[in-house]
Amino acid sequence: MALNQTLAQIRTNVRRFTDSGGTNATVRHPDADCNDYINRAFGSLHRILTDSLPDQRALSSTTVTTVSGTSTYALPPDFDHLISVDLTANGVKVWLVGYEMHERPSLSDPATSYTGVPYTYRLRGSNIELLPTPGGVYTGTLWYVPTPSQLSNDASTYDTINRLDDYIIAYASRFIAIKDKNWDLAAQCKALIEELREEVQTIARGRDKNSPPRIVDEMHADRWGRRVRRMR
Repeated sequence: MALNQTLAQIRTNVRRFTDSGGTNATVRHPDADCNDYINRAFGSLHRILTDSLPDQRALSSTTVTTVSGTSTYALPPDFDHLISVDLTANGVKVWLVGYEMHERPSLSDPATSYTGVPYTYRLRGSNIELLPTPGGVYTGTLWYVPTPSQLSNDASTYDTINRLDDYIIAYASRFIAIKDKNWDLAAQCKALIEELREEVQTIARGRDKNSPPRIVDEMHADRWGRRVRRMR
């Protein structure tokens, strides 16, 4: 059973940790403020978990169907950062690589002869651009890390991942301590946050105990058709 906690439970723990459960304290730190601090803490925890090993904790995918003559497509609303892009064209699936901006003129030059199958991409604001411009209907799959969902009501639940809500409580409590000018508590919160950060990073990196990272020796044709060896 997952060690879930609701927003109400986490807020209660924050108030207990900061001794801010009394009448005067709840006026000074209303639930709306505490909820905002907690969601900020969730954002921080999400950044650590997804920066350490992005695809191990939060991963989503979406399908992009190309249109002939169109190179730019909208990213999902919850898009945070990209893990990989693959494209299936003419019965073959290939992994797309990001192009550099100095390569764009030649990749988008209408005078240059291409097969019409994209083999590069680049994120452009809230869109992804595929180049060379698709010349037909192909299917692409974007694997990405989504943005965290905000806890908006007391019954909203969060899987604490073996009670990592300790980090959330310390992070949110620091805002209350600073507002109250309780510098001793603020320092304690900061120390606890730093102590827990290392533990969070270790947990984030150690989810897959079966298949550790390894070097992969591959032979592939590069974008110019040359056979090259890639070590990954």
